[in-house]
Amino acid sequence: MDLSVEGKSERIPPGSHILQLYNKVSEISGVTARLIEVGLSSSEKCLFAGAPSSVQEMEQALTKSGIDCAAAQEAGQLVFLSERDSLLVNKHFDPYHLLSTHQTFIAQALREGWKAVRISMDMTWLTSDVATPEQVLKYEAASDAVFTFQNAPIIALMHYDYSKLPGALVVEMLKLHPIAVVGKFIKRNPYYLNSEQYLLKILRGNREKGHVVAV
Repeated sequence: MDLSVEGKSERIPPGSHILQLYNKVSEISGVTARLIEVGLSSSEKCLFAGAPSSVQEMEQALTKSGIDCAAAQEAGQLVFLSERDSLLVNKHFDPYHLLSTHQTFIAQALREGWKAVRISMDMTWLTSDVATPEQVLKYEAASDAVFTFQNAPIIALMHYDYSKLPGALVVEMLKLHPIAVVGKFIKRNPYYLNSEQYLLKILRGNREKGHVVAV
């Protein structure tokens, strides 16, 4: 399918791992509502996680597009999550636990007979006050390795408020995503490094500095 932003689109195959950098929360529904709408019509299980106000906005956007959200939720095809504790470990962010929740969601969806899954998550809401930049990068690199390399039956769209991120972290995040949405623009990233390349780059840099840091 195509991921559409302001009339522009990019083809996104299964296993796609997409980054959206926003500075207004309303930008999330502008991209995600269409992604979920197409997923629902394609017999895919969809999940959106964010603050209660974001979930409400997403539900309104889907309803405006003709989606019966209540029926989709009752059928188990649409999941809204506005409480983040289930995505954390003892109220702390664990990149590998979050990745595990995605894998569990995929397995459950396939058992239920859905063709694939779509996950959209406001990472600023999820990671606020509970995650370090290093943990965020580990999560993104691991997701790229698991989803993109394995052509997993998932499209994952993760949203970050770039005004709340260190500039260096934004640069590193962009390196880990083949497709990025920034404001009203959607682009394929010519500077994309897959997770294997990215980790090798870190290790090479550490060797040049004469020390090794765990990643």
